[in-house]
Order: sequence, then structure tokens, then C-alpha cells
Amino acid sequence: MSLQPDINSLLHNMRAQIQALTTQLAELQANPPATTPSVEKKFNKKVEVIADPVAFKGDRAQFAKWWIKLQIWVKANWDAFADDFEVATGVLSRLKGPVAGRYAQVRLQECYTAGVWPTWDNLKVEIEKYFKPQAEGNWARQQICSFKQGNMRMDDFVTRFLALSIQGGLGNEHGGAAGTQCEPPHCRTALSAGYEK
Repeated sequence: MSLQPDINSLLHNMRAQIQALTTQLAELQANPPATTPSVEKKFNKKVEVIADPVAFKGDRAQFAKWWIKLQIWVKANWDAFADDFEVATGVLSRLKGPVAGRYAQVRLQECYTAGVWPTWDNLKVEIEKYFKPQAEGNWARQQICSFKQGNMRMDDFVTRFLALSIQGGLGNEHGGAAGTQCEPPHCRTALSAGYEK
């Protein structure tokens, strides 16, 4: 029977705490603090999937690397762009240097004056036309013809070969045919297997 008073006092204390918390909750609901952001605002922030690709400074040798990063960045952040204006200014503002910067300045001025901004698909075609090295495909094909494994690991060799064939615009049949000239024979087999996937 000695437990009965302890339980009664415990229940009494719990009722008092519940009453105090209920009162506090009612006060907060009636007068919410102005500085506390709502839960919705805290959880609706955009998560950055890929880092900003920074600026292209006009080095055509670096264009392909920068261009793919920029395209992925635009796609990852597509919902953040309200319209063609924001996409175009976001992309063109990343063109720097004497040639790329001048191109961006002129293109931004043209769009601003006309009040017409290119769609993302049209802007991609336009930028590739001006900055993608035209001889890139020929260079890649030439590299494939003279490509040797040397001290390179076979998987690295196959990866580089396949990258060059993609860069050179070679289809599976052409890339595989170029790979048949490779030495040693097990590399030819690995390259052929890579094209069959």
C-alpha cells in the first residue's frame, strides 16, 4: 500500500505538466513567433546536385569538359529557371575571356534589344557551333589510328579507346573495325566486347 501515494503524486505531477504544455501550445498557436521560419520553408530548399561549372574562358581544348558539366548543371537545376531568359543569361554569363566573353556580351545585347531569348535547345546548338572544336572528330580518329597500349593497364586502354571513338563520332561498327588494328590480340577482344554491349 505504500506505493499508492507515490503513484498518486506521480499522476498529479504528470497532469500538471500536461496542463502547462497545453497552455504553452495554445499561446504559441495564438501568437506564433515572427522570426521562426515555417517547417515548409525549411524543407523546400533546392538541393544542389552538381557544382556550378564556373566560367568557360575560351580555351577550346577545355570546351568539351566544361560543356558537359554545364549541360548537366542546367538539367539538374532546370526547375530553378523560370524561363528562357534565366537559362540564357545563366549560361551566357559563364562565357569569359576575349573571344567567349565578347560573344556573350554581343549575344546578350542582341537578345535584350530584341526582347527574345533563345530556348535551351537552340542555345546549345548555337554555342556548340561557335566553340566546339570542328577538328575534334578528325583528331580523335587520328589518335585511334596511332593509339598504343604501351605500359597502360588494359582496362584504362579500353576506356580511353572507347572515349576517343565516342569523341570522334565513330559508330560501333567503325570503332570496332579501328580496334581490330590494336596490339596485343587480347586488347582487340576486349575492345570488340566493349562495342557489343
